Amino acid sequence: MTADPDWGHDRHRLITVEEAWGFLADALGADRRAAAPGDAAKADSVPLTEATGRVLAAPVTLVDDDPPFDKAMMDGFAIRSADCAAAGAKLRIRGTTLAGDEGREAVGEGEAVRINTGAPIPPGADAVVRIEDTRTEGEVLCILRRAERDQSIARQASNRRLGDAVLTPPLVVRSVHVAAAAAAGAARLEVRPRIAVAVVPTGNELVAAGQPRARGQIFESNGPALCGLLREFGAAPRDLGVARDTVESLREKFTEALKCPVAVAVGGMSMGTHDLAPRAFGDLGVQWKFHGVAVRPGKPVAFGVGPAGQFVFGLPGNPVSAFVGTVLFVLPALRGLFGFDFAPPNRLKAGLMVDIAPHRDGRPAFVPAIAWNDAARGLLTRPCDWRGAGDPFGLATANALLVRTRPTEHLRTGNSVEIIPLTNALD
Repeated sequence: MTADPDWGHDRHRLITVEEAWGFLADALGADRRAAAPGDAAKADSVPLTEATGRVLAAPVTLVDDDPPFDKAMMDGFAIRSADCAAAGAKLRIRGTTLAGDEGREAVGEGEAVRINTGAPIPPGADAVVRIEDTRTEGEVLCILRRAERDQSIARQASNRRLGDAVLTPPLVVRSVHVAAAAAAGAARLEVRPRIAVAVVPTGNELVAAGQPRARGQIFESNGPALCGLLREFGAAPRDLGVARDTVESLREKFTEALKCPVAVAVGGMSMGTHDLAPRAFGDLGVQWKFHGVAVRPGKPVAFGVGPAGQFVFGLPGNPVSAFVGTVLFVLPALRGLFGFDFAPPNRLKAGLMVDIAPHRDGRPAFVPAIAWNDAARGLLTRPCDWRGAGDPFGLATANALLVRTRPTEHLRTGNSVEIIPLTNALD
């Protein structure tokens, strides 16, 4: 689909959400999963303390075996299992090995060495007896329970071997990954560059929060909201400020936006007399793939590809519509650009805690909702007190989107429904 003078009067068929995801998957393709559009296949090297939330770009491999030596898994005594084949054995205690020691003091026949958890196993020992299973009489150790070879010992390389990959891209780095990288000996991680996303709110009626507002104007909230959402997702958003409803202003802002791999215009995408965004992008070489999705809220959403391969999204101007459009379409596309296989937003099953009456509009709906875990009943959900697409205050209470694939049907308390968690969409 390309922009033309009759855009706002084209009564084209709305595509389904699934068809829209198909367009995104096709645009990504196998080659797009290697690098973001306009970016070289490069990586940032960051210290472990700054890696959380970034996308891993290179494998992390072990610089040594893990464990790097045979080590004790319990506080107790390193012994020879042959000396402790039955309860009642008595051994001479000769020394102590602590965690961090080299563990060179050998254990001979009839001997035992005190040992702490994590300490290296002394030469000659092949088992560790727990303190609880012993009694000491001066420097004599009494064994209360028979011991077996390798008891309470983690053998060298029993977890992983030198050179094994412990983290493999792509993955979103979490604290558990940082722990694994540090244990593997990595001080820094190679991560994907953050993808720059230009955000351009449009409309003569918009005024920045904190500025004087005339009658007929509203505070602009989409730029800050979407930049916050994109930043949570690991992108590098750039709020370019409001474009006015003129071809000149839109072209100026959109020219700047197309310097980023991803550009998002908010507002001006419907069929009003000042909905000029599609044509302005078209004049700059954007080839539209779709405009209009059978979804509520957010029907006028659009997606196209720029002259240099940029991903371009047009979102409705109502705050909830713009937010839902970002969750449904922009974030999954970014996931693909970060190197993951394309996938729609993750859905979870939840029990509905209220009745929901049928809606006359049959478009699939994604309703701001609250979800929580109940110890007895599992994941539960209910819609927020939400007053429509222009209500950011109801959206502020949401931590999920409740999916209504057939909104003309009556949903009843106890029905199983699907929700999209409003958490990091890379996972």
